[in-house]
Amino acid sequence: MYWLGPFEYRNKQALLDGLKAYLRTAPLGRVSHPVAIQKLHLLLALHPDANRKIGAGVDHFLIARNELSGRGFHLVRLDGTDESFSYAKSITGVAQSPHGKVCEALRFAVRPQLDAFRAQLTYPVDCAISGEPIVHPNDLHVDHKTPFWKLLAHFCKDQQVNLSLLETTGSGMKLALVDRSVTDAFVAYHLKHAKLQASRKASNLLKGGSVATSRDSLSVKTPRTTYS
Repeated sequence: MYWLGPFEYRNKQALLDGLKAYLRTAPLGRVSHPVAIQKLHLLLALHPDANRKIGAGVDHFLIARNELSGRGFHLVRLDGTDESFSYAKSITGVAQSPHGKVCEALRFAVRPQLDAFRAQLTYPVDCAISGEPIVHPNDLHVDHKTPFWKLLAHFCKDQQVNLSLLETTGSGMKLALVDRSVTDAFVAYHLKHAKLQASRKASNLLKGGSVATSRDSLSVKTPRTTYS
């Protein structure tokens, strides 16, 4: 998985493909949706020339036509100057951020809850997205009705947790938070507030982990993992 802040993608290429599709279809002009703005700030922070590009500070982002061809993201600074920035440079070659590792560790921590939900299902079961029957476990994804990233954001707000201050240990499936008390608190929060649902593999991939319905939200079709 690849994490852009709290937003989960199957890998870097999935994020690159989604951003390319978004630029091709989104309206030209100022980006106004708060989720889109959040993602663009995260992308800009990863850029190898971020400090210079940010300069006096970013006032807003634009989608504009490039001088040669196609479209691209532009930032407009507080002093009125503007400049383009390459989202590809922000993503390519960048290792998983510490924040991303924290998000992934917390997702691993609640995986037993998703496994338990899966185990209690009786087939066939209706897909919560398409309504079509799921007749085989291999065609099943366990999905969050409220996206995982939103649930995690609500937890952080309620519990006054700053994910950027947390550390992880281990790797792969053994990735975990050093501060076990935060993990335990999130596991309990997820058990109480997460609403899980069964969905067909194809329907969940088409859903793409989008975070909003507006085209201005960067709700790109990025494939998700089995547990989403």
